[in-house]
Amino acid sequence: MPDPRDDNQVIVIGGGLAGLSTALRLCEAGRPVVVLEAEEQVGGRARTLEICGEPVDRGFQSLFTAYPATSRMLDDIGIARRDLLAFDRGAVVHDGTRWSRFGTSPRATLGFEWFGPGDVARLARLGAEVAGAPVQALLSGDEREVTALEYLVTLGFSDGAVEGFFRPLFGVITADRMLGSDAAYFRFLMKMLLRGRAVVPVEGHGMIAAWAAARVGQLGGEVRCGSRVAEIETDPDDRGRAIGVRMDRGGVIGAGCVVVAAEAPAARRLLEDIDRQTARALDLQPRGVTTLVYSLTSSFYSGRTIVLNAGPARGASGRTASTGGVGGRVRSAMAADEAPVRIDLVCQESNLLRPGRRGGARLLATSVHGDAGAPDGDALAAEMERLARTWNPGYPWARVATLEEVVVHPWGQFAVPPGARDDLPDAATGLDNVFLAGDVTMHPSIEGAVASGERAAQIVGAFLDRQLSVGA
Repeated sequence: MPDPRDDNQVIVIGGGLAGLSTALRLCEAGRPVVVLEAEEQVGGRARTLEICGEPVDRGFQSLFTAYPATSRMLDDIGIARRDLLAFDRGAVVHDGTRWSRFGTSPRATLGFEWFGPGDVARLARLGAEVAGAPVQALLSGDEREVTALEYLVTLGFSDGAVEGFFRPLFGVITADRMLGSDAAYFRFLMKMLLRGRAVVPVEGHGMIAAWAAARVGQLGGEVRCGSRVAEIETDPDDRGRAIGVRMDRGGVIGAGCVVVAAEAPAARRLLEDIDRQTARALDLQPRGVTTLVYSLTSSFYSGRTIVLNAGPARGASGRTASTGGVGGRVRSAMAADEAPVRIDLVCQESNLLRPGRRGGARLLATSVHGDAGAPDGDALAAEMERLARTWNPGYPWARVATLEEVVVHPWGQFAVPPGARDDLPDAATGLDNVFLAGDVTMHPSIEGAVASGERAAQIVGAFLDRQLSVGA
């Protein structure tokens, strides 16, 4: 049995950004906290590899400086603005035959080839509307009842604007090229793009988790990696109350509160025997992401930018399939059983993180694959080589590019079609002293994870205060 002296201790299951955000705020309030992370490194999906002595994120990610909760967390753990390296504003798009650059200046916007008559004015009106609206008002707006694609069609955007701008950009941000996320979430993301910059920490996204874990330790908390929780222990006399957690390698750690901040599949497993209703609410549709990490002996392109692919997907045989216009129809020349293979985004991350480096580069090529199984790595590598020949003719890709790592995130994000966010679980569960944190309680983003941790910490603190007053 757990030691009764552990009644004030809070156990946080999961050392990703949600769990670390929870622990940080609880430690700031003077609560005793233990974070239990199953992996050997904190960060969850926001981890960073080291390749040839340089940081490389485990899958392309960026965060928006306009994220409110994330900005507070970065300030509080000591990551300064100078440590956040910004991409150039705008985007570079290739449709298989031509390059287009979307810039944020009025002249550049007017010159974007994909925009039809009236699209620039529509974009300006939309931008002004979302930029001035409060974040919560955007997320809870009536637009959550329709998809982003339906919303854009209603606003009158042309087929070219959808196919050449919104689909390649927001298809990557939301891991959904069909633009099926609810339009209220889309409007929130638009505000983030307009009000801030897309950045990467100088040591990669793993820097955020590492510094947060260090700050938790400085404040008296404890972060234990390689500590997998097997189950949540409940009181034999009161199944509605947890008394601690049982570890995978044996032993029980006692707690007055448990916060489940693991990814949805792991959280569902921990809760299904003690709170089936919350576990069912975690049965969400995953959006998978696979990233190929290359080292290059010569630079593929210059500039602090990402390249978005507006061209058609291909099957392993090379036959094409493309999303057809704003109606979302699919024109396909592929076999019925042939999964589409596409690279959605290319980022030479070393241009941003190590701009002064000579004689080489690090490049990330990312494929969004939704709820289907991960694409074949060899097929993706072949597609990246084909794109390199198309995008930069004469560049000796086969000679200078080495595939260093294939990073697969089956749970890169989760789908938020209209109505889905209304059904997400709350921070409270069916057990009095077990709580949830994670983007699965808010929205699928770094901000969703960090903000959920803030909220969970507030709820846990209020619960412990009530328990203390009852005990007194």
